[in-house]
Amino acid sequence: MPPHKLPRSLFKIALGHVEALVNLSCRNIEKTYGNYDKNKCRQEVVLHQEYLLSHIPGMVLDEVFEMRTAGRLEPSKHDIRITLALYMHNNMRKFSVSNWLADLKYDLDSVFWVERLTSMHNLVVLNLHLVCTDEILEVVGTNCLKLEQIDIVSKLEPVHTINETHKNFNALKLKFFVSDVGLRYLCNCKLLRKVTMNRILRSHLGGCMMTISGIRALVKSLPHLQNITYDDMGLVISEEMEDVKQLPLTHLSDYHPRPTHIAAAAQLCCNLQHLCLWFPNQTNICSATDVLESLASSALKVPILELIHFPFCIEMAHLLERKGSFLRSLLVENMDYISLRVVHLIGQTCPNLRNLHLKQLMEDSKQSSSLELCELFHTEHMFRNLRCLYLRGWNWNPAEVLPLCLQQAKQLETLSVVDMFPQKYQDDVMAHIISTNPLQELKAVHILTGRILSVTTIRYFIKHCPKLTELSFVQNANITSTQVKKLCDEVYQKNLDLEIYSMEMAGPVA
Repeated sequence: MPPHKLPRSLFKIALGHVEALVNLSCRNIEKTYGNYDKNKCRQEVVLHQEYLLSHIPGMVLDEVFEMRTAGRLEPSKHDIRITLALYMHNNMRKFSVSNWLADLKYDLDSVFWVERLTSMHNLVVLNLHLVCTDEILEVVGTNCLKLEQIDIVSKLEPVHTINETHKNFNALKLKFFVSDVGLRYLCNCKLLRKVTMNRILRSHLGGCMMTISGIRALVKSLPHLQNITYDDMGLVISEEMEDVKQLPLTHLSDYHPRPTHIAAAAQLCCNLQHLCLWFPNQTNICSATDVLESLASSALKVPILELIHFPFCIEMAHLLERKGSFLRSLLVENMDYISLRVVHLIGQTCPNLRNLHLKQLMEDSKQSSSLELCELFHTEHMFRNLRCLYLRGWNWNPAEVLPLCLQQAKQLETLSVVDMFPQKYQDDVMAHIISTNPLQELKAVHILTGRILSVTTIRYFIKHCPKLTELSFVQNANITSTQVKKLCDEVYQKNLDLEIYSMEMAGPVA
């Protein structure tokens, strides 16, 4: 039986009441003194903030703000600048704008953010997602020197074109507001560990733009930077790095990988923990097998590896044989197929895997002949450390793949199976697995497949998985809406902490 829902703590209830009172006071300020553009309104916000901070600790006000941003509320009808200004006090340590974007009926230009951020010297985490500009980064680089994390994803606007008759815009052409100038300001924040930014650099369509040289200068100037979310970091670190001995990077994404990029990562990034390689569909610079060979022969020993659009060939097998023992998490998204033999090889070469994500599973009839050179043997300990399993593909056989992955996975917490093929029953497959592995540690189950599950199997998960909090499945002729409603009613009546999601599927069962 899943865990029961616990009542909200007295502290959480109190925070909810504080939030309601703050929202009411903000509406009253706007009703009495006008919107944030009015001087009297801004003065009242300052007075109200001083009153709040004199009666409750600033950390409590921050908790109220965090609770508000964590929720999904309807967009506010009042001037959200009043509420933001009230929460943004000088000792605030964490601020995020992301979950307020739906409320920004006013176009908040840089003036508002510059005004508020100028005095926020104690910020450690700052999220400026889709509002960031060079002007804002100038203030951040001057006043927010304690920052350890920042999101600088640029503000975007459509590029307008004007002809003689009317003004229009092309949705594919966007104007950006963060450039190398803003990155240079950010270089002053020497404590930064994570920088979230636009993942790719587009052609100059409007506004200002960042360049690889600007990103490289930022990386070289931050002595504690571990993660920067730019997807061509291989290009950044493989050139003009002669004056650098080591980089503190622990995460690296490369969407145009080359053997020279792998060599640079091995030389400069001795602390690398997470490597994501995405091989492009069209390139004449090198082959995917060249990249796999260079990674296999390199000194890199990353615990988390993502390989996207790489063929599962003999070079991939050699990579797993050499590096598999270091892997804790593996994602393979193949442009062709991933067969049962591949799954067996992963289980054999990666004994310490905790997370496995395989996309594009297919039947064995299309197996690459080169993998026949790899010797497979039976092991009773295959996937025994697995905590999370995600499988997706076309026309693969769960009766073979699922038992191989799950029979020894006694610590499995999350199971996600997504596939697209003719509908068939899957109860017997799950029953076979459960007979040897009762899945006692499961917290989330998502069976979104053409393989039909009966209410009996659904009820097994609910009755015998004591930690289960999420359950989703495909509704079919054997699981009616009435039965789903009955399950939800039972969960509610027993006060279980379990979310149930069902999806309807049409068509006959094979």
